[in-house]
Amino acid sequence: MNRFAALCAGMVLTAAAAAVQAASPAPVTSAPAVWNLTELYASPAAWETERLAIQAQLPTLAAHKGKLATDAPSLLNALDAVSALRKRLYRLSLYASLKADEDTRIGENEARRQLANSLDSKFGEAIAYLGPEITALGAAKVNAFLAAEPRLAKHRYFLQNSLRLADHTLSQKEETLLAAAGEPLQQPGAIYELLANADIPWPTIKIRDKSVRLDQEGYVAARSDRDPAVRKQVFDTFWPQFKQFERTFGATYAANLRGTVFQAKARQYPNSLAMALSPYNTPEAVYRTLVAETNAGLPTLHRYFALSKKLLGLKELRYSDIYVPLAKPPRAYTLAEAQQLTLEAVKPLGQEYASDLSRGFAGGWMHALPQPGKASGAYMNGAAYDLHPYLLMSFSGGWESVSTLAHEWGHAMHTVQANRAQPFETADYALFIAEIPSTTNEMLLADHVIANARTKAEKIFAISQELELLRSTFFRQAMFAEFELAAHEAIERGEALTGEQLSKMYLDLLKRYHGDQQGVMKIDDLYGIEWAYISHFYRDFYVFQYATSISAAAYFADGIERGDATVRQKYFDMLRAGGSADPYQIVKAAGLDMASPTPYRALVKRMDRLMDELERVQAGN
Repeated sequence: MNRFAALCAGMVLTAAAAAVQAASPAPVTSAPAVWNLTELYASPAAWETERLAIQAQLPTLAAHKGKLATDAPSLLNALDAVSALRKRLYRLSLYASLKADEDTRIGENEARRQLANSLDSKFGEAIAYLGPEITALGAAKVNAFLAAEPRLAKHRYFLQNSLRLADHTLSQKEETLLAAAGEPLQQPGAIYELLANADIPWPTIKIRDKSVRLDQEGYVAARSDRDPAVRKQVFDTFWPQFKQFERTFGATYAANLRGTVFQAKARQYPNSLAMALSPYNTPEAVYRTLVAETNAGLPTLHRYFALSKKLLGLKELRYSDIYVPLAKPPRAYTLAEAQQLTLEAVKPLGQEYASDLSRGFAGGWMHALPQPGKASGAYMNGAAYDLHPYLLMSFSGGWESVSTLAHEWGHAMHTVQANRAQPFETADYALFIAEIPSTTNEMLLADHVIANARTKAEKIFAISQELELLRSTFFRQAMFAEFELAAHEAIERGEALTGEQLSKMYLDLLKRYHGDQQGVMKIDDLYGIEWAYISHFYRDFYVFQYATSISAAAYFADGIERGDATVRQKYFDMLRAGGSADPYQIVKAAGLDMASPTPYRALVKRMDRLMDELERVQAGN
């Protein structure tokens, strides 16, 4: 039975899958809505004590300078000392980041984050000798040390990766200089966060006689309103707030781009994309194949928009209509209900996974309460290796929040699995893998809802939500990736790049992807400013991994749901591998070559099949 048939037949399961699902998790009745940061540090004063202690210990790392080549124990002692301090620094930075994101308006919290960033830069300076000295050792000596000292095994991937990057490792003096430049190079992102979250004056509008503040959280909640006039009002009120700062956002992002290009040139990479992919040895073919295959699949995306227009009963489909569900959501959800639904959806992953997830829900790992000044978006941060991951989102009660919750907890469970299986040195997985388990959770959730739809309306809603998942995670993120690549390449060509030019560049992509010229969807020029809303652009070449990951997630979800024990085992092997090998190779060992067109073409075909089914359900067949 293929995946599509299983979805539409009420999730027919093999005996193996049924056995995995036999034990249902205990119902979630209540859960903390805010995180407990006292597990990290008892108080801000305790954090400051630890900061000073780490700062005082930084000079001790210099004792290992010039001694790495002495013998295997000397190399081990140096790497262990660096790891021990790095683990403490990660925890310190995590607390500072989480406190700052609780309320970006509190200056003390932002100051603490700056202190942590400064200390991180000093740490980079203190260990700047590592790369050049390891490069100087050469492969023969490194391999001899690895053979002589078994305890170096946890550093094996780092050492071998360092040797691979030898051509891009500078002299000790130059590495120290680049490390010192780390803090100022981070400032464009820091300035962006303050401007986008704390300093923009957010307007208030009336929606059915209720005042709604259109900050970022308010915009996300209101943009899916069932009334097209309200949606248009929301867009035409919210986006001018970004537009009025177009020049500032442009200068900030251009500074970020120039910093990246500077580093790529300094390290002798042919371009910034190559530098971004090089640390984990990811082929450029993955990125460029994704963009090419996404463009080849645009007719399928345009078909989805045409179907959306029909189901919504609109004479003209506008960009402001893109977030409205094609069917009325069954209901709103409490946080506890969303957690329970996620637990039910991930039952095919087994009882241990469900137990870990339940423990996280009850443990104060997440800040889900919307509040003024809170950082926008959602994320998981697993930097506290000896503790547990932390998550941030603003739960609004809508389906999008439920899906986001499943996504972020997929990240958290990945961290739990990797930390359990790997030492600190190889537990930190690459972004290329990170988005696969999170998106697999979203796929499992969507499939669970489709399988359990009881009415025609619920079935239409469930299928449309999976289609929207494919649109937003595959096509939209690939569009972001294409924009990001074009922006970096413009700077690399020596072109000036203003906010106005960035908006034009983005608008051209927006119109092409959404079929403006073909009459599929009307895109107003104002919406070209949307690029300034995407905070992930300050994490260079990050977003493409959402699109590659949903392609991989569909493969894993399919196998796991039908009870394929081999696929399920390879999935958990991938999670437990952490950062112990090149991520592209880890995924390839699990059965997928993300540099080939095959995963992306399969995903586009899946979207067409779902639309076929949606049309049949709508017609009553």
